[in-house]
Amino acid sequence: MGDAIEIKTNWKKKYSLDLESSLLSWIQDVTGEDLSEIKGHDQFRQKFKTGVTLCQLMNKINPGCIKTYNKNPKLPFQQMENIGFVNQAMREYGVQSEYIFVTADLHQGKNLVTVQLGLRNLGDKATANGFQPAFKL
Repeated sequence: MGDAIEIKTNWKKKYSLDLESSLLSWIQDVTGEDLSEIKGHDQFRQKFKTGVTLCQLMNKINPGCIKTYNKNPKLPFQQMENIGFVNQAMREYGVQSEYIFVTADLHQGKNLVTVQLGLRNLGDKATANGFQPAFKL
């Protein structure tokens, strides 16, 4: 039990508000969704744990890559399924496997640093592929 608490504490120390700001700005520019009120890892997790915004993000970057997803997921398994769709779409888009976060990292808040790094790698990959708006740190 102590190890789990230590791991949770460690990622919270490494969570970057600067990277959060860059990611939110880019995701907002891509999806058109207002994300300006999100501040800190708790709000970041709450916003993205349904997977809906991230499915929309992937479909903007790579149109049609997620053909169907739960647009109004009420149940946790529907939300986790959406995150799984995002993970698969990121893999197929060419995001390196070590940057694909585990569903629980986002949905249950186990390690939001890996989520940040995965989304940053997605932004870098999209920018390298010529996608606009470009991701900027």
